[in-house]
Amino acid sequence: MNEAGKGQRAEGKRYRQLTPEILWAGCMVLFSFFAITISAHAMSGREVYGKVHEVRSKMLDRKTEVTMVLFDKGGGKRTRTLVEYGKKAEPEAYKVLVVFKSPPDLKDVGFLMFAHTFADRDLWAYFPEYKRVRRIPTTSQDDSFFGSDFTYDDFGGPPNLDDYKFSILKEESFDGRACYVVEVTPKIRRKYTRYIVWVAKDLWVHLKIDYYQDKEIYRTGVFRNIKIIEGIPTPLFLTVENRKTGHRTELTIESIKYHTHFTDDLFTQRSLERAGK
Repeated sequence: MNEAGKGQRAEGKRYRQLTPEILWAGCMVLFSFFAITISAHAMSGREVYGKVHEVRSKMLDRKTEVTMVLFDKGGGKRTRTLVEYGKKAEPEAYKVLVVFKSPPDLKDVGFLMFAHTFADRDLWAYFPEYKRVRRIPTTSQDDSFFGSDFTYDDFGGPPNLDDYKFSILKEESFDGRACYVVEVTPKIRRKYTRYIVWVAKDLWVHLKIDYYQDKEIYRTGVFRNIKIIEGIPTPLFLTVENRKTGHRTELTIESIKYHTHFTDDLFTQRSLERAGK
């Protein structure tokens, strides 16, 4: 037999010595390697929300003009327009001023939020009819924002992540975008006991939120028409529905400008009384 034949017989003998047990052990080693690799790249719920927090923090310096439409269960609707000013503040977290432009009965009604940290916030509202600024307790931050299905908290900046627990439930698509589905539970009970949010993997913005009171969904928000504006992914159309009453609010961003750098004088109670003028 020539040398080539002897080599082929030796090679075949070695393959026959690979028993099922040896092959199984090899497969398990490969499986463990890939499992470790996948695990190393998988994100935790806290890490996902860290990315969301980064994007929302970039949105804080801005001016936004908004149309808000409220729909009642019977089909009636009311339209409002408002302007929102935001400022990222150092060493504070952020400041927000919202002023209604229409209808006439809401003109120059305003809302001011001054966040010392992402957890410690002061809130005020101004009503020209009464010519007075009213402080809003932080316990009311989950209440209706001037009769809409949004809350005062919805017009604030990103929350303090240490105040919540995060858990990834699954991964799935929503509106054609791959998402992490994250359960967010406040450590101190709010009006909601938890919410489940669909976070777009490529943009790190919310696409949908279901708010729960114990086991029942009571409020749902959907974010659509996402555009990249000045490098920041921005939903330009938002819908929030109260699942218990059937009341719904649609919010359309008519214009938005980032990196505005407003002065601190804009975010004072005196400015609130003067409708930001």
